[in-house]
Amino acid sequence: MEKIVNINFLRNFVLLSLITTVTGCNLLNQKDPDVIVTTEPMLTKSEEGEVEKVVSAESVNLDFNEEKGYTLGNNIIYFDYDKYSVDKDSDKKTIKKYANYLKDNKKASIRIEGHADERGSRAYNLALGEKRAETIKEIMLINGVTLDSIEVISYGEENPASTGITEESHSLNRRVEIVFSDTGK
Repeated sequence: MEKIVNINFLRNFVLLSLITTVTGCNLLNQKDPDVIVTTEPMLTKSEEGEVEKVVSAESVNLDFNEEKGYTLGNNIIYFDYDKYSVDKDSDKKTIKKYANYLKDNKKASIRIEGHADERGSRAYNLALGEKRAETIKEIMLINGVTLDSIEVISYGEENPASTGITEESHSLNRRVEIVFSDTGK
């Protein structure tokens, strides 16, 4: 009798272990949901009033940089160490300015270039630069920009704005640059 109880216990234990393993494996194979829930700050209307709006393509003065091409003035957003969230109101206004321009000029397109400082591995910095650029892209998409007008690229630590080992040099390299691929004009 004791032998039968041990066999039944062993059989139930093995069966339960097998079910647990299969269920756990199925949970690991699930894809990410289409809806992303985040606690990151979103670009919204500021409490002080309206964000600067672009009225028409002709009313915008595009700046030309020989290395980067055309920009809408400030095109760089800086990030804290190992971060990829956009917290400053001035950065949100810059993103909104580009978003408004892209919405008003359907043929225009931009390239969002993510960068990191030299600390960390090359692979880590490429991933961090991409997260930073993707954050800017997501904010623009939320604000009505079409996906086909945005290209994201990460340079990681490969294209530093400043060389050096000081915190000031590192802070200048933790950035995203927004550059027009096509101004739509």
